[in-house]
Amino acid sequence: MSSSPTSATPETSDNALLERTGRGDREAFARLYDRLSTPLYSLAVQMLGDRTEAEDVFLEGMEELWRKAPGYDPTRASAFTWAVMIFRSRVIDRVRKRSSRDRTRNKAREESEVLGNPGNEMHLPARREEWRLVREAVDALEPAKAQLLRWSFFDGMTHGEIAERSGRPLGTVKTTIRRALLELRGSVLGKGVER
Repeated sequence: MSSSPTSATPETSDNALLERTGRGDREAFARLYDRLSTPLYSLAVQMLGDRTEAEDVFLEGMEELWRKAPGYDPTRASAFTWAVMIFRSRVIDRVRKRSSRDRTRNKAREESEVLGNPGNEMHLPARREEWRLVREAVDALEPAKAQLLRWSFFDGMTHGEIAERSGRPLGTVKTTIRRALLELRGSVLGKGVER
């Protein structure tokens, strides 16, 4: 006869399973996964309002739970509370990414509206020239740098998403983009585009 979660023995409590997970016990992690998956996935759906994003966050959260399990301290929080805090953090990260992408897209939309607005005719030739110079400067960069800049600024991807897509470490992505921006700035300012 199997025991229900409410009648868990000290050896099979969520806390014990998480402690065993922290010692690399995959069976304990599988049992914990089974117990926590429904409430944690439901939490992600509720906070994000999108099942596809919630699935992504759920998988990321479970991976993080596995990685961080060795640091779990049952005197500070129950396993469930600790897991909820991890998932809450993942959801907040996802909301921030979404917000960042939305801001980038809105800014690009505003720029295209300014360029296409007949009321801005006196600025249109200058703007077109600036955009042409910027595009040429990006195209003149080393191809890998140019691609990372396009993903970051034209596609609105976060550094983490770029690292995942390119297969490069996050630190390398950030450094490469920073250096590419410096090169781009020097090149564009040298051609007379205003700061």
